[in-house]
Amino acid sequence: MSAVSARRVCWLVGLPLLLGTLSFRAATTELPFVDTPFGPAVAAALGDHARGDTSQGNRVVILDGGYEVLLVRIHLIRQARRSIEVQTFIWTNDECGRLVMFELIEAARRGVKVRVIADQPFSEQDPALTAFLATADPNLEIKHYRPTLARIRPSFVHTVAAGLWSFKAVNQRMHSKVMLFDEAILITGGRNLENAYFDHSTELNYRDRDVLVVGPAAREAAETFEEFWGYRHSVPSRELIDVAAEIENGKFRRYDTRADYDFGAFFGELVQQADDAALITARFVQPLRPVKVARFLSDRPGKSRGFFGRTARITRELKAVLEEARTEILMQTPYLVLSGQAQTLIQELREERPQLRIRISTNSFASTDNLLAYSANYRLRNRYVQDLGLEVHEFRPKPAALPLLFPRYDELAAFARERRAAGKQSRDPFLCLHAKSLVIDDRIAFIGSFNLDPRSQNLNTEVGLLIEDEVVARELRDQIERDLRPENSWVIGRRSLPLRLEAVNGLVGGILSLAPMDVWPIQNTSSFELRPGGRVVPPDDPTFQANYREVGSFPGTEGMFTTKEILTRLYKVVGPPLTPVL
Repeated sequence: MSAVSARRVCWLVGLPLLLGTLSFRAATTELPFVDTPFGPAVAAALGDHARGDTSQGNRVVILDGGYEVLLVRIHLIRQARRSIEVQTFIWTNDECGRLVMFELIEAARRGVKVRVIADQPFSEQDPALTAFLATADPNLEIKHYRPTLARIRPSFVHTVAAGLWSFKAVNQRMHSKVMLFDEAILITGGRNLENAYFDHSTELNYRDRDVLVVGPAAREAAETFEEFWGYRHSVPSRELIDVAAEIENGKFRRYDTRADYDFGAFFGELVQQADDAALITARFVQPLRPVKVARFLSDRPGKSRGFFGRTARITRELKAVLEEARTEILMQTPYLVLSGQAQTLIQELREERPQLRIRISTNSFASTDNLLAYSANYRLRNRYVQDLGLEVHEFRPKPAALPLLFPRYDELAAFARERRAAGKQSRDPFLCLHAKSLVIDDRIAFIGSFNLDPRSQNLNTEVGLLIEDEVVARELRDQIERDLRPENSWVIGRRSLPLRLEAVNGLVGGILSLAPMDVWPIQNTSSFELRPGGRVVPPDDPTFQANYREVGSFPGTEGMFTTKEILTRLYKVVGPPLTPVL
């Protein structure tokens, strides 16, 4: 047989195989979410996009309300057909945590590959529940980030021993929050999996923010997830000592029916709305808008080399973005603990661009969930206001915008009254700021998990979406500015001290703040609220004192010298050595 004839035979024999392969690839590369409300958006974002620059061709919508973002999560879990990936810092065994768990198991049972990575110390630590999840379905796999001595529930002795052996192994955490659906739709931001993040808590509820992305950026997030999934310190549930013992014993509780998950009075309407195509389209699909650039940012597993390394990827990226600011930086963060490097950066920016305005929305003493972090903010805020020229607005636990920000307040307040009468809780529902966002010059927006503190800068892994689009940037600016309005936040300003004591007080307080113990009791700054009929002006305006009145260092508290206030003052004194790990 000639060479030409041989090639013809090979071609004829191989043609059916080639056609079969092409048919298989066509079948397996069919665009996801076909015949669903998100189908047209996915097709528009991915259909014509060649694999390459994943920052192009994306569509985004900001997710502000807790109920809404839980609703769209449940809808997308139900509509996914191939894969779901989840990264979370906290997964709690409460109603919202169990609802997500139930829906993920149902997805796995219909053939979807579901993978979850949860940070071990801050997520559910029940070995029996973890054993159930590890055996619920072959399509459901769960790993735990840096589990202490290979246990889901380490004892105090285990934790101390692990800390003595390797403090970084215990202290470096995965703070990333990601949900991926068929590598086509991404949700990232500040929310963990717990009642408080979805407006379902009878006490503390987080004022948080996520962003939903349809398009190639989801592929970038999928690649990052694979890095974490393959990381040597991401350990499968079955390999944890106490979980393996529960599996071997076989007596752990199984959740065989929906009733076993005990959702109580929650979710009756939500689980129906999650299947309402018209509602999902109106609330989440139609608001999607194409953006110029949307880049998914993430640290690598382990964050950086060394205990306080300077190689963190997302820290470098955000620093570069801040350096581009020309007129205004607007930030929102639950914890405001600026490291020395962050303070230096701001100081350099202000020296280069004296007209640069920097406004920050953060928690007040009354709204914070972290006294240690707030005490560091309280200790440093003289420097923030006087030396760095920051405009700091502290969020009220019950702002005037409460009906808009927390539509379910009245419903949960009724539950809270019953619990208070039974002695099960001490406060009515209130809001605690948890959103981590940034707007630069009304053209760049960032929504993610990154706090303005040393942990996010150097220790915890973080994620987020960096968006270059004027419309989205202005939308995010409007949301943050609503939170820092006088009726929704107190503002930190300089006190009017007698006998020109401000300079002396600032000098003494500044020197002592550098010592291991900060014992100086007098602050040059305090919290202020707008006087009735007053005009809104920045704290450095000459008429500020005429338009605002001082309300003390700890407004919004119940009574004088509460335990919370005493602890804050104590932490201020002994806290300086702890600042790098807050």
